[in-house]
Amino acid sequence: MRSIARILLFAFAVAAIVGMMALWKKRDREAALAELETRYNAYVSITEDEFQIGCESSELTDLVQLGQLVSRIGEPTLLDLTSAPNLESFVGVEQFQKLEALVAIDCPKLTSAEGVAGHPTLADLALTDSVVFADASAIRDLPMLETVDFSGCLPLEALDLATLPSLKNAYFSRCRKLASLDVSVVPELRQLYLDGCGSLETITGLSTLAQLTDLDVSNATALQNLDGVSGLKALIVLDIRNVDLESVDEIGTLPTLRILRLGGQSNLTSLAPFAGLAKLREIHLEACPEFSSLEGLPASVSQYAGFTHCPKLTSLAGIEVASGLEQLDVKGCTALSDVTSLSQLSQLVQLNLVKCRQVTDISALAELEKLVIVMLGGSGVVPASVKNFESANDEIIFDFAVSE
Repeated sequence: MRSIARILLFAFAVAAIVGMMALWKKRDREAALAELETRYNAYVSITEDEFQIGCESSELTDLVQLGQLVSRIGEPTLLDLTSAPNLESFVGVEQFQKLEALVAIDCPKLTSAEGVAGHPTLADLALTDSVVFADASAIRDLPMLETVDFSGCLPLEALDLATLPSLKNAYFSRCRKLASLDVSVVPELRQLYLDGCGSLETITGLSTLAQLTDLDVSNATALQNLDGVSGLKALIVLDIRNVDLESVDEIGTLPTLRILRLGGQSNLTSLAPFAGLAKLREIHLEACPEFSSLEGLPASVSQYAGFTHCPKLTSLAGIEVASGLEQLDVKGCTALSDVTSLSQLSQLVQLNLVKCRQVTDISALAELEKLVIVMLGGSGVVPASVKNFESANDEIIFDFAVSE
């Protein structure tokens, strides 16, 4: 009996201690939450699957003290430090061992990613518009990192992606000092955005990106070639606006390309290089000074075709091959006069002839039953001439506003 009593007494004591510890932990957690809110003006969101903390306190220069406080509450999965005015680095982030996403958008003093190297669970890192961020050397040995966004990190000059084996999405828009990038070390990459990288001269290893679907190098004006682009067998979207490539021939071999945006190519005279793009649905072409012919337009183009501000384009001959086209924009083609081929576009819904001053006759549109709106501001067509226009669609709208 005595032994049973002792066991029961011991069990009661253990239960009491466990209860006291649980109560202490609860109170300590509540105190930490209160301090987090009062000292750092932070917000906390805890659900079954996620633990999120947002903090933009001026007290933050690094994450050492914040991490000590948060460790009394739990293991956050997302830490949002957007607009923290004095944040300089991520020293202390190792205390957040289950962190999956780290966001530090528009942090005006963030110069370095110090602290994140080797983090075991970090999957998303966004430092967008942290305009003095210049040192990315700590972005290494991150086995789970899938997405990085350094868009608008203006002074960033170099990136080494070699120890990021899981990287799928890379956004480096407006990193104006980035001169080169080796992507051969991240074969899983799906999206690559380098638009506005005005100093970028070379991209190494494009041909190795067999899973890349989106590539944007628009306004990367120092680029002269995209060596290996023909190896992008999964590419869906390509944007090369304001990149004057020596040759666009490789682009014409892309088997899965659906959307092509280009402009500012000084030597492009026709669409012949793209005639083989059998899956192309949209083509956006703007401000090509020598472009004069729609020859080579793929018949697959159906959703949108735009050939804007091309001063040598005089005729739309060739557009008829894209008989399923729904939207056509030739705004600002000041020499364009012949639009008779439009009569073959039975699926056309919207047409933009704004500032096409030589276009005076739109009788080719009369039989287009699906055409809903025609924009004519600044064209050679005057409002009085369409008052009695007989159209297959009684609901057609002629818009004479001049848009930019």
